[in-house]
Amino acid sequence: MLRNRLTIFGLVVAGIVLAIFTLPTPLSAVPLEPIRYGRDVRPILSDRCFICHGPDKEKRHADLRLDSFEEATKARPEGAAIVAGNAQASNLLQRITSDDPKFMMPPPDSTKHSLDAAQREIIRRWIDDGAQYESHWAFTAPTRLVPATPKNTQWSANEIDRFLLARMEKAGVGPSPPAERTTLVRRIFLDLTGLPPTPEEIESFVSDASPDARAKLIDRLMSQEPYRSRYAERMAVPWLDIARYADTSGIHMDAGRSIWLWRDWVINAFKDNKPYDQFIIEQLAGDLIPSATSAQMIASGFNRNHVTSDEGGAINEEYLLEYAVDRVATTGAAFMGLSVQCARCHDHKFDPITSEDFYGMIAFFNSNEEPGIYAQSTDAYRSLEPSIDVPTPEQTKQLADVKQTLVALTAERDQATPEEAQEFDNYRAAFISPKELEWVTAPIVAAESTHGSTMTIQPDGSVLASGITPPDDQHILTLETDATDLRLVALNAMVDASLPHGRVGRAQNGNAILDSIEVEAISKIDPTQTRKVKLDWAWADVEQPDEDFRVTNALTAKDGRVWAVDAHHQPGARVALFASTQPFGFAGGTRLRITLGYESPHKEHSFGRVAISLAKASDSFMSKLPDTTSAWYIAGPWPTEVAENPYEVIRGPESSTIFNPNEKWGEYSWRYGPGIVEAEKIGLAQGAGSEFLSRQIFSPTARELELSLGSDDGIVIYVNGVKVHEARIDRAIGEDQERVKIPLRAGENVLVCKIVNTGGPGGFYHRAIANDGILARAMVPLLLPASSVRPESLAVARDAWRMTTSPRFREITAKLDAAAKSQEMIKSQIPHTMVMMEKPMGRETFVLKRGIYDQVDRNRPVTRAIPKVFGTLSEDQPKNRLGLAQWLVSPQNTLTSRVAINRLWEQFFGRGIVRTENDFGFQGEWPTHPELLDWLAVEFRESGWDIQHMIRLMLNTQAYAQSSHVRPEVAAFDPDDRLLSWYPRQRLAAEQIRDQALYVSGLLDERVGGASVKSYQPDGLWQEVAMPSSNTREYVRGKNDELWRRSLYTYWKRAVPPPSLLTFDAPTREYCVTRRTTTNTPLQALVLWNDEQFVEAARNVAMRVLRERPTDTERLTDLFERCTGQIPSAATFARLNSALQANRTRYENSKEDAAKFVSVGISPQPKNIDSRELAAWTLLANAILSSDATLVKD
Repeated sequence: MLRNRLTIFGLVVAGIVLAIFTLPTPLSAVPLEPIRYGRDVRPILSDRCFICHGPDKEKRHADLRLDSFEEATKARPEGAAIVAGNAQASNLLQRITSDDPKFMMPPPDSTKHSLDAAQREIIRRWIDDGAQYESHWAFTAPTRLVPATPKNTQWSANEIDRFLLARMEKAGVGPSPPAERTTLVRRIFLDLTGLPPTPEEIESFVSDASPDARAKLIDRLMSQEPYRSRYAERMAVPWLDIARYADTSGIHMDAGRSIWLWRDWVINAFKDNKPYDQFIIEQLAGDLIPSATSAQMIASGFNRNHVTSDEGGAINEEYLLEYAVDRVATTGAAFMGLSVQCARCHDHKFDPITSEDFYGMIAFFNSNEEPGIYAQSTDAYRSLEPSIDVPTPEQTKQLADVKQTLVALTAERDQATPEEAQEFDNYRAAFISPKELEWVTAPIVAAESTHGSTMTIQPDGSVLASGITPPDDQHILTLETDATDLRLVALNAMVDASLPHGRVGRAQNGNAILDSIEVEAISKIDPTQTRKVKLDWAWADVEQPDEDFRVTNALTAKDGRVWAVDAHHQPGARVALFASTQPFGFAGGTRLRITLGYESPHKEHSFGRVAISLAKASDSFMSKLPDTTSAWYIAGPWPTEVAENPYEVIRGPESSTIFNPNEKWGEYSWRYGPGIVEAEKIGLAQGAGSEFLSRQIFSPTARELELSLGSDDGIVIYVNGVKVHEARIDRAIGEDQERVKIPLRAGENVLVCKIVNTGGPGGFYHRAIANDGILARAMVPLLLPASSVRPESLAVARDAWRMTTSPRFREITAKLDAAAKSQEMIKSQIPHTMVMMEKPMGRETFVLKRGIYDQVDRNRPVTRAIPKVFGTLSEDQPKNRLGLAQWLVSPQNTLTSRVAINRLWEQFFGRGIVRTENDFGFQGEWPTHPELLDWLAVEFRESGWDIQHMIRLMLNTQAYAQSSHVRPEVAAFDPDDRLLSWYPRQRLAAEQIRDQALYVSGLLDERVGGASVKSYQPDGLWQEVAMPSSNTREYVRGKNDELWRRSLYTYWKRAVPPPSLLTFDAPTREYCVTRRTTTNTPLQALVLWNDEQFVEAARNVAMRVLRERPTDTERLTDLFERCTGQIPSAATFARLNSALQANRTRYENSKEDAAKFVSVGISPQPKNIDSRELAAWTLLANAILSSDATLVKD
């Protein structure tokens, strides 16, 4: 007979009865059967004694170990702790039974309670029986035992049932009767798909009288669409908890990041029934598999799901350690069921895992190609490095087609006509008149290194550095010249075979980084006459693009910015041109001391071989040089206070006359803005406030620069601390919204753009207007001596000239630009994801004192190794993550199959066979059915790690099909259902509660995979916890069907997880969670009654029954069955009908209230249903969706 669990008081559900598991209670305080060390004694000693007398040698007291027979029985002056066979003579028993505060154990001042009488009796019996120790059950290989033959030979469906029934019969109880078929089919659907069955699916199963009806249903739900995808999505959710999957980084900015392709990989793995051993190997080491596929690379993102930091000033090495620690902790919990991270600071207090073991595991995970602190970004969808692009087949074809077009157009464009070539030569000769620019002879006469490099002048006049490569250095080159009116200094960085990889730099990768260049002029006639030459303009043919590495950074030494030349990626020479706005050089000859500074965080990155050229230049020539710029920097946003005029308030950056990237104004400071690109609209922070953008402009002469600007909303322009333009306006960002001419002084200028946002998203656009009388930056190579110009730079200069003179060139270039934009558009839409990527050389690893990153114990080096208690990797297992993964799934590992099968058992039976599913160590519980656990573990491994095979075994048992009705006489003996003599009722998981409401309402969008979506949530939550410039500060709700996707696709911000899911016990995903707790709180009821998602779902399920059923009787029955899977009993039906009539009375004269209630949510409202009638049914539907009958799986 169906049990009515729907209790409606008036219009709402009074409470939600949840399945709450109590703390484990033993079936008997003292076992009647022989005492076993592992089952009965070790848990007591581990809990009360091992913290001081266990494996951790650093915390051990009195040099006494109780976890070892040899140590515990060793003779001691006060008597052996244990005298095997004689409890009374054992010091251990004497101390645990003493009431003398000076003698008793545990001591009164410890945090441990004294043993109770039953525990003392267990210790006494064990010692008297010989104090036999045994290996910890989880550290011994599982064996397949034949289950005992139960007395009831008719009940069991397979070996699982026989193990369970034999245990029940031994305890003197029998199994429960079968659940009703309507209950069983709902149970199976919810367990396998996370969604309830429809009334039609229930009827189909109930009417199928074949003996294999259940088996057929289970097979169909795992193998046929749409069930197969639903199954995969349902199975993926617990794994996302374990893998700590989220869409944001978690620390500081809690910035967005893209790794959803890994989540989709998990879904596909379950859909395809990927063998569990491969499931582990590909996630732990997919990147290390020879010829790894794109899917295997994606899988390696398992080890990138952890929290990361982008906090300025944080220490790289510290966070690199934290990332490795997280990976080790997750590996231990996910696959081994062990808290290995407890050995970070000292040997594990309970389990046989030493600090050396822990750091041996760390060595597997600390050599990823990643920074410790990531750069901040406005892009909330970037993938943190290392990452890969994963184009779809269609995108791959599109890129190939575009590439072919680009190649053809480039070849056509690059073939200059003879006329163009001649005109170009004529232009170059005419523009660079010897009267305006003259390169002069200035040999290097001396060269030195301040930190010990050997500096040798070469026959061609260059200088080669050799010998040691100090971390920091200065190269001082002395030149002599008779020239005056000097303006230009060309620095030529040359390749040399003696340098790493034949590049220009002395770093191991061949790169070089210059942090400063200084010039001092000394009169040859009178050496007391000296002058510091101020260089205030710079240009370079190559600037490394991945950070702020512009050549202008070398003009302002010691502010942390540098010029990097990207030599580790691009071979070839480099050239930089520096200029002084004031001519230099003494009459009668000058000795120039040029100091190249290599003092930055980038150690050993000096140039290896350089040459210097000098040039005289006229004022007219200088006026033709283009201005050059620094990178953009951003500060703010400063929020606009109430009654404050943001245009009038001075925040600080407005007054800048010299740019200092390290300047601060209270909590605000400059940050590098890599996303600010010329002639592109840039999104800024949302909300009312002021944000500042600044860059340096280096001008060879005083002049005007015309800018084309756009902003959202208003904009104020400051140059060198002076306001030069203001537009107080509310508008959306657009291109070329206004033109502004700004005055530039010769040398450095500071441009500050203040963007005043009055609400919504902010924005900025800028473009410099070309001046016909000024050389384009791309044409600067034309000024250099022929020996200094790279062919690539000359080609760029030639093309810049052709762009202004050749219609043919412009036409082809326009086609090329269009193709390039198409290519970029395709690339911008290509999904990308975070992956593991091993460094060529692993990092040295040592034990760390107290687990602190900079407390390295160099006397305790470690190499990659598994914990010694498990042996060593075999010869055929590589000493890297791949070898570790292979060991985890090898027969030599005693834990992996047990842990996995225990977790699967818990998924379907509510609690694991080992109830401490996250601890298979000494502190963990003894299995309720150890022989069954081992049988399942062996079966799992021998089945080829077939997850679906194990699910079939479990769900086809009689135990699974039992009624959930609790028998009082059995519950009095076994209150926690450890015997599994009835089916354990369970409240649905958070995702299932939401997905079920969407599904029965018809709203659920069942698209599989894709980027995370933002569903309904209360306004302002993200802003409450976000930093002002976080790219996940503003929550922009998804559109249309995105609101109704399955919950596992919901965007997961770690600082503010989806609130309705969090309320129903979803974790924050900040760390590995192997089991969710189940709570019962008033807030849960409020979510069900008031959350926009649930109210909208209730309205839609109400609309559904109103459309599809003609009478109240049919509607009430269909509504209840659709939500609960049951036909309402007469008593329940009467309550439903009474509630409906009360609802109708409530809204009869409240049409406005009804209309407001049914307008919740964006889904369409019917025009042919009276809002009062719809409100009455919506309220009833909401009550049913919130009821115990809907939320609990029987």
